Amino acid sequence: MIRRLLLAVLIAAPAAAQTHEHTPATSGVPQGVPLFCATPSVASIASGAWSSPATWSTGRVPAAGDRVRISTRHDVTYDLVSDARLDCIEVDGHLVFRTGRDTRMKVVNLTVMNGGVLDVGTVDASIARNVTAEIVIADQKIDGAADPAQIGTGVQGLGSVRMHGATKTPTFVRLAEEPLAGQSTLVLEEAPQGWAAGDEIVIPDTRQLPDRSRAPADQIERLRVSSIDGNRVTLSAPLQFAHRGARTPDGALQLLPHIGNITRNVVIRSENPNGTRGHTIFTSRADVDIRYVAFRDMGRTIMGPLDNTAFDAAGNVVKLGENQIGRYAIHFHHDFGPVAPPANGYQFTLIGNAVDTAPKWGITIHNSHYGLIRDNVVFDAQGAGIVTEDGDEAFNVFEHNFALKVRGSGEFAPRSGYAGAAPDPGGEGNGFWFRGPDNYIRNNVAADADAVGFGLAAGSLGTVRIPAYKGADPSVDSQSTALDTTLAPVLEFSNNEAYGGMVTGATWGWNGTVSNFRVWHPSRQGFTATPTDTMVLDRITVLGDMRVMGGNPRDRFGLGVWQNPIGIWISNYMAKGIVVKDANVQGFRAGIVSPFYPVRQLLEPGRGDGSLTIENGYFRDYVGVAIASGYATEGESPFGVKHATVKNAMFAPLDVPTNPMNAPGAISMNYGMAGGDTEKRDPIVVSGFNGNPGDDFNVYYSLEVPPEAAPCHETRPNVQGWVCK
Repeated sequence: MIRRLLLAVLIAAPAAAQTHEHTPATSGVPQGVPLFCATPSVASIASGAWSSPATWSTGRVPAAGDRVRISTRHDVTYDLVSDARLDCIEVDGHLVFRTGRDTRMKVVNLTVMNGGVLDVGTVDASIARNVTAEIVIADQKIDGAADPAQIGTGVQGLGSVRMHGATKTPTFVRLAEEPLAGQSTLVLEEAPQGWAAGDEIVIPDTRQLPDRSRAPADQIERLRVSSIDGNRVTLSAPLQFAHRGARTPDGALQLLPHIGNITRNVVIRSENPNGTRGHTIFTSRADVDIRYVAFRDMGRTIMGPLDNTAFDAAGNVVKLGENQIGRYAIHFHHDFGPVAPPANGYQFTLIGNAVDTAPKWGITIHNSHYGLIRDNVVFDAQGAGIVTEDGDEAFNVFEHNFALKVRGSGEFAPRSGYAGAAPDPGGEGNGFWFRGPDNYIRNNVAADADAVGFGLAAGSLGTVRIPAYKGADPSVDSQSTALDTTLAPVLEFSNNEAYGGMVTGATWGWNGTVSNFRVWHPSRQGFTATPTDTMVLDRITVLGDMRVMGGNPRDRFGLGVWQNPIGIWISNYMAKGIVVKDANVQGFRAGIVSPFYPVRQLLEPGRGDGSLTIENGYFRDYVGVAIASGYATEGESPFGVKHATVKNAMFAPLDVPTNPMNAPGAISMNYGMAGGDTEKRDPIVVSGFNGNPGDDFNVYYSLEVPPEAAPCHETRPNVQGWVCK
């Protein structure tokens, strides 16, 4: 008792006496993380239950306004449902939530210190399915003197953080039948496990929107489950809209949309979404494994120009910011994980979580590596759903995640690597946005993003430093290695899908292989690419919705309201070799378009003089393949010349009104270009036309070109250009 009273006297300093101490500076937090509980009002003096007065130095349970420290070597079990607003909790020991009963904690700052452990369920003992564990980040104005970098008001993880709610598998699933307006039952491809009555599900707007700014209101729906019977989910209210799948031009149903479950029984949320919102940040050597947790109304950074707090060389505050960078819903910030890799082989783990409403970016991986990001659902984010921020992020696995309802902003902040006030990429409205190439991206789905499903064309990076091994700190030269991103391939991009309401399914600016990518209902392009060296596009499917075609013969492309609908837009301005294999593109103005560069480039030899090869594939579009080969004036070095080959491809006509100024066709050379250009072109070399062995020919410039530009002047049905055998 005497020891408890002495401790109470020592630590019960008034709030005004708090010092502004910080953790040591790190590569990611140069000012350190404020020690919000540097002068605690109550600290643990023994292991025990949170609700037990004997656990605490004051002989009472922590109450509103307290600053709480879980002392080293103490195991404290949180077992309350409380709305008492705690000022801060500093975990130096072990704080564990009861797994078998409801719990709720309201706190301004929850800091897990290096060496501390926070468990809100674990892999071996998750939060029981019939209970809920909540961490509510209290709505409290940030103290600019104590926390000028505004890293507080949220969860700060520097130690071990384990959270595990009841499993839900899958977290999102494809429908087995097309959902139509008025229906109250959804049929899924598989029977979900762990889903329950009362769960909230989300379903995207799957329409092909020619112009989102003029489109009718979103038809995304947020619904509640009434009951589940096998793979049949009954809703508490009928669907308001039809969420149609992808069809071929003859009406055959090919692909159906997904639904995502955003309910979890472990919840981290902001007390007031319209007040001071909370955020989470995991940094330095944090050892993080978070599974089946809902992050609701989290994140404080908003789209638009950033306004960061500025410090001078001595660390003194020069200006307080009003829109601080890096305060996102889930943020791994220079988190290199433990020195000894965890048993599952990943430096951090995010599995099965749900991000529900974020003002900028849902899940952000920033200079953090060897992570597993799997089975997460991000719903209603601004800018982008899932992000790698700087481009030096390496060896992370992004697998089977679902990002939907991602909106863009008209205002973008400047970003390092971009001159002047260039737009901040990742703010346009991307389901997934990857700043660099050095990650594994597979089995993910993006739906209903304003701009792009998968953005992998964020601009030049040059050489970056990446970790030399798991557990390395790449800010230390001896623990890192240089990666020249100019020639580096994306480690993996396979079995991903994008659809509904977006401008482009994927934008690609790196090297590597794209395998089995599915895109449906994009408004302008299914896939665009400008690789830096070589790329293989293997088995891409792009399907357009014929019902949005107006058939106005005065329209330039003969396809009514569509602005520029292209299945695959691909350029080898810089690349040596691009191969498109086994593509399936149907319902577009053009299946594949490869433009020429309008100004002759001054490139080093061997760059930009490469080839585009189209092998096999099926094209049912207004124009199947339209290629504009580069050229050079007689006597100049022909670095701009490119070579195009079409082998064994199949073409079928598209039944839409035609434009007499731009006739349809299987293959077009410089389709739609004006006449009068006499520069020589390398021809399109066609072999096995429409699957017919021996049907081989060359296609030269469009029919309007003067005779001297092509060596022969034969014509052929469905080919827009001069044909030579």
